[in-house]
Order: sequence, then C-alpha cells, then structure tokens
Amino acid sequence: MQDNHRLDAADRKLLDLLQTNARMTIEALSEAAGLSSSATHRRVQRLRELKIIQGDISVLDPRKLGNPITLLVELELERDRPELMPALQAWISATASVQQAWQVTGRGDLVLVVVAGSVEDFDSLAERMMEQNRNIRKFTTSVALKTLKRGLRLPVPQGG
Repeated sequence: MQDNHRLDAADRKLLDLLQTNARMTIEALSEAAGLSSSATHRRVQRLRELKIIQGDISVLDPRKLGNPITLLVELELERDRPELMPALQAWISATASVQQAWQVTGRGDLVLVVVAGSVEDFDSLAERMMEQNRNIRKFTTSVALKTLKRGLRLPVPQGG
C-alpha cells in the first residue's frame, strides 16, 4: 500500500474493525482500538481524506433482490480500436448488474462479474453490451455454481 508507512497499529486496527462493521460508532471503535473518542474520530477522518477508506457500503444478498445468477464474463477486445475503450468503460460503470470489472492479462482483455435474475436477463444484457460496444470482439461466460466467498475485505498489513 502506497501510504502504508503512514499507518500505525491503531490505524490498522481501526481499518480492520471498519471492514468488519462500517456502522460501528466512534465510541465502540475507540473502545476496541484503545483510543479516545476524539483521537478515533481524527484518525478515521484522516483515513478518509487519504482515500484509504474509499466509502462505506451495505452488502446485499443478490438472491433476495432477484439476482440469483452470478456470471464471470471474459471480454476480448479489438486491439486496433483503443479509442472505443472510454465508451466501454462508461457502459460498464453505468450498468448496475456489472458488479466488478478488471483489465487482465491472458486470453481476454477484461473480466466482468455480473449478476442476473435469469439466463434470459443475462442474454439481453449481453446483446446490449455487444450492440453498444463495437470494440468487443467476443466474450465467454462462466456461470458460478456456488458462492464460496464474496466480499471486498482486504488484509490490513501489520507492522510499520
């Protein structure tokens, strides 16, 4: 981590606690980290200002929201059309069912994590994706059969 040298043990403890439960009060964080409330508040604000804490989210159950299917979609792009990449990136950002997107090495150029209510819903999304993004040469899809782990929790390096 680029700003790792600025983090002490208390900062790392706060980051670990907040990843477990971002709704913890300053008082609960203070007690768990062994700090005063004012020191905890200052530290959390600093971690936000440094963009180490980029946001707070609620983790939702996709099945309970009608999106029981998770798909991993590998895109191969036309390499001679780099000017089309910003439009594809905007499409990815604007498409709520695309949960994550990664530019990767290997066979494909991008890997998307997509949720869908049904195979038909995904098929419609894939059609729109191909129609609106002419630099996608082809895509392959893997359907997740079982969720073994889902999350964004990062390991917080220990030590200084």
